[in-house]
Amino acid sequence: MAFDIVGTFKQRLGENYKLHAKFINPAWAKVTQLIGYDKTWAKAEGCYLWDTDGQRTFDCVSGFCVSNIGHNHPVVRQALRDVLTESLPNLIQLDCSLLPGLLAEALVRRIPWLDMVYFGNSGSEAIEAAIKFARASTGKQRILYADHSYHGVSYGALSVTGHPMWREGFEPLVPDTAAVPYGDAAALEKELAKGTIAGVLMEPIQVGAGIIVPPDGYLPRVQELCRKHKALFIMDEIHTGFGRTGTFLASEQWKLEPDIVCLSKGLSGEMVPVSATVTRKEIMTGVFSRLDRSCVHASTFMGNNLAMVSGLATLHVLESENLLARCREMGDYLVKSLSALKEKYELVKEVRGRGLLVGVEFGEPKSFFLRQAWTMMHKMHPGLFSQAFTIPLMEEHRILTQVAGHNEDVLKVAPALVVTREDIDYFTKSLDSCLKAAHSFPGPFWEVSSRLAKNALF
Repeated sequence: MAFDIVGTFKQRLGENYKLHAKFINPAWAKVTQLIGYDKTWAKAEGCYLWDTDGQRTFDCVSGFCVSNIGHNHPVVRQALRDVLTESLPNLIQLDCSLLPGLLAEALVRRIPWLDMVYFGNSGSEAIEAAIKFARASTGKQRILYADHSYHGVSYGALSVTGHPMWREGFEPLVPDTAAVPYGDAAALEKELAKGTIAGVLMEPIQVGAGIIVPPDGYLPRVQELCRKHKALFIMDEIHTGFGRTGTFLASEQWKLEPDIVCLSKGLSGEMVPVSATVTRKEIMTGVFSRLDRSCVHASTFMGNNLAMVSGLATLHVLESENLLARCREMGDYLVKSLSALKEKYELVKEVRGRGLLVGVEFGEPKSFFLRQAWTMMHKMHPGLFSQAFTIPLMEEHRILTQVAGHNEDVLKVAPALVVTREDIDYFTKSLDSCLKAAHSFPGPFWEVSSRLAKNALF
């Protein structure tokens, strides 16, 4: 019997959550059911998803910014088809394959102050490489990172993730790592002055902490201090890179030239897992310092054909479709549209972000009954108020959204870079409707909130 994966997929579509609950992660299966996200997706294109009932949903999550160029982009799909029709050599290991060289060349062209690239399979792997490279090339051990940061969940990446929720249950972590307050250059300088720091790891925008954009002078000052104290400046552009904030790297908006840049997510074109750690030549040669150390850091599947083709095709799409300029234009329009809601509703505290990475922060209202409801909700569970907005956005408006971090009152809005003004108008109108309901207490919104809190707790 022939192997028919498409036939199997179609035949068993609908068993998704049962299989996950039994074999993969029952807690996650329960969460998706609790918030009404247990849809069975059958098709994805551009900014949209279709379920098995044929209903279309506007995707404002983008796979955690994996599908920057949209779902199932035809250029990436065709490139993968083209390669699969050939019998190209792949993962020979004891060779120097062409496709990784081509993608490395293309990335360095986009990040011209850096010289060399290490490929991996995930964002966490890129962070792991950056930590090891910083230590090996400087001869120092300590790595500084910002509080409330998120860099991944493997042990090295988790050790430089500054949020206790992710760390709980997995300690002790990798030693000689320490957090500094994000935005506080003086605290950073105090640590750097000790002369023991191999590298300082930062996100240009703290995505998992609620889309936190730093003060204008902070990141340039971090770079200056790293140069002064001979520590490597490492930027985690896993979430913010590949055009998500309107420039290829978010770092460009502060005219930064970090020593190491970590990329993943958008590099994949949504198709094949891949990451890149882009560095200065002297850092790479400091790691692979002798012939007998030529493979001291490696990964079996690094540089595989399909991952490299996905990256090359995604770069082509970004450039040929002028998506960076489009992101800036649509991002400005999104922020302007959502900012109008701040003037209209007391529950909206702030709208912030760069490009198409935007957070809508909710804040404690002033009116008595709303303030009482807000306080009650946060006492029941501090992170569920913003989650309560995701439920009517899905149920009533067919919009997929997410909260921007654990226990954060921030709704994250991150559609693909191919989003249109009509899409943004629809999102704004839908959120307006949900906010109007939330400003009526008691009412359906608060009933959903209360039910969600009780289910989450018990």
